[in-house]
Amino acid sequence: MNSINLRRSGPLAAAIALAVSGSALADSAANPKETLEEVVVTAQKRAERLIDVPISMAALTEGALRDAGANQLGEVLGAVPGVGIVDSGSGTQNIEIRGINSVYGNSPVGYYLDELPFTYLGNTQLPDVRMYDVERVEVLRGPQGTLYGDGSLGGTIRVLTNDPNLSKLQFGADVEGMTTKSGSSSNSEQGMLNLPLVDNSLALRLVASREDLGGWVDNAATGVKDQNGRAADTYRGKLRYAPSDRLDIVLSAWHTKEHVLGDSTSLPDFTSIDPVTDNTTQYNLYAATVRYRFDSVDLVSATSKMQYHNLADIADYFGFGPFNTEQHIDVLSEELRLASRGTGMFRWTSGVAYRSVKQHTNLEIPAFGITQDQAHKSDSYALFGEATWSLTQKLDVTLGLRLFKDDQQFHEPVDPATLALIQSVDPTFTGTTNPNFQTVNPKLNVAYHFTGNWLGYATAAKGFRTGQAQPVISLESAILHNPPISIPTGIDPETLWSYEVGTKGQFADGTVTVEADVFLNNWKNLQTVVFPAPRIGALINGGPARTKGIEFGLGLRPVKGLTLQLTGSFIDAKYTSDVAGTNVHDGDSIISVPKTQFSASGLYRWPITAGLNGFARAEVQHTSPRSGTILGLPDSDSITAVNARLGIEAGAWGLFFSAENLTDESGAVDIAQSGNTGVARLRPRTFGLQVTYKHD
Repeated sequence: MNSINLRRSGPLAAAIALAVSGSALADSAANPKETLEEVVVTAQKRAERLIDVPISMAALTEGALRDAGANQLGEVLGAVPGVGIVDSGSGTQNIEIRGINSVYGNSPVGYYLDELPFTYLGNTQLPDVRMYDVERVEVLRGPQGTLYGDGSLGGTIRVLTNDPNLSKLQFGADVEGMTTKSGSSSNSEQGMLNLPLVDNSLALRLVASREDLGGWVDNAATGVKDQNGRAADTYRGKLRYAPSDRLDIVLSAWHTKEHVLGDSTSLPDFTSIDPVTDNTTQYNLYAATVRYRFDSVDLVSATSKMQYHNLADIADYFGFGPFNTEQHIDVLSEELRLASRGTGMFRWTSGVAYRSVKQHTNLEIPAFGITQDQAHKSDSYALFGEATWSLTQKLDVTLGLRLFKDDQQFHEPVDPATLALIQSVDPTFTGTTNPNFQTVNPKLNVAYHFTGNWLGYATAAKGFRTGQAQPVISLESAILHNPPISIPTGIDPETLWSYEVGTKGQFADGTVTVEADVFLNNWKNLQTVVFPAPRIGALINGGPARTKGIEFGLGLRPVKGLTLQLTGSFIDAKYTSDVAGTNVHDGDSIISVPKTQFSASGLYRWPITAGLNGFARAEVQHTSPRSGTILGLPDSDSITAVNARLGIEAGAWGLFFSAENLTDESGAVDIAQSGNTGVARLRPRTFGLQVTYKHD
């Protein structure tokens, strides 16, 4: 296949590259060697071929997600080098990239739904997003402080949904039923409708999904069987208006509600005696993205709003009675940016960003006399830019910079006795703190294009995770119990410097793709928890630490219809000094980071009759144990999960039989949660039957 070098292409890159990819597939019938899919991404906020982006990243296309039968993001992230995920079946998940992991503070991974930054304060958990009608998932590894800012310490994940098609009537539906070993049955229904309202200028796209996932954990204390069932409803609508080639406006609304009883935490026989959490999470997302194409620059305005609500109840908390927590979060964000157009030797992106977060949290444990009523505000501002100079036809140098400022306010009502107690140690304390943090995040990248399809690069970049205030109960407990370490009224930000060298390329006429990189992260001021009293945590800054490793990926299409993929990573993530008053020692492994991860998959399509194709896909994902040393907990188990999918495809229709966790892996996928006797485990062997239809 003739290759086209798009590395200096402008906004038409997506259309050109998709045309190239489409022609390659159309010609495959006459060519016994099929090329691997050519993917266009927008990770650097401009359209580029994945192979030309000089950073370590993966792009999971809509076709790849459908081939894997993925309903949830967590089902496919395990195949991305350097990415670790723990999904306990509670409706959220913990994700770490390159060993940058934390269960305290804000998430160390940036997370975007289209242009909307999904932001919590003081919570590392990320939403369990559904994958139906998703155009692409981009996973950027390493700190993305220049373009994505605070929280993108380990990397950034972007979930990009399909925009309305202006000229085509499209509709589709997927229906699936599943049965789980020693558990309840499950079912899901998903649908999409794309309506052109005014030909080539106005269109509406509607997406809906419903999932009822049966449980499999039996509670020996209450006698309830299959207690950990889940129900999730997702609705999404997008309205697109493009009256000319220059102006493109997309308005979107997204509603998700998920109800979960318990989670996958259990003993090896899938029983539990732990308290059961009745958890309901819902969020509404609204966004307006306006793009205007001037002759030499593109202007983008991305405005978004999130309304998040979580209610969690435990009827009996380890025999002490009820435990209730409720959280409301409102996020308003705006990003305005300009990016150069054309194929010149100088390309750039610059912009300003604003984010306002208002978060209210209420916690009640009557048996302990604990009531928390916390109001947390954050107003953050950023000015950023990134510019690439092509010094020669092969050599590019990129410089980036982001200036970030975060003004916070943390308020918690304090009764007079508790206030007097805390003021006896800190006379300035009032129950309201106003911390502010600021940082400068630079980036340097050098890329060398050996050929039009083979790239080498080196990057040095800084990442940042903002600080936060200390809860009143933690300050009170520290005074009453006098722990061996000072508990501050707030914790400072984390910073990370990352250095990496990598390469990626297509070879053998596009039938082989290779990526590989090595990296070193120097991490300072790690946000860590200590326990001044039983079950009462307090935040401190510990550290430093470092993570280093190797990541690789290999894709092959040796014969027509057959695609093979192999990915993996080796990560060494350790503290590099003792932290006084804690269980952290020099050389200890960072909590819950696997040293090795591998994924291998094979997919084969073959003709059965005219218009009817066979489909077979198998995948193995392996994760080494995760360390619980610093919490005094046992490590998790080594986990190997095997999944398979067989089916037939007839034009718009598909019928598929799936097997999830085929070998019935039942090991602990993570370390134990504090106070729990059980550990998170995979869903037992599950068989499913799915019917799909898409008119395009």
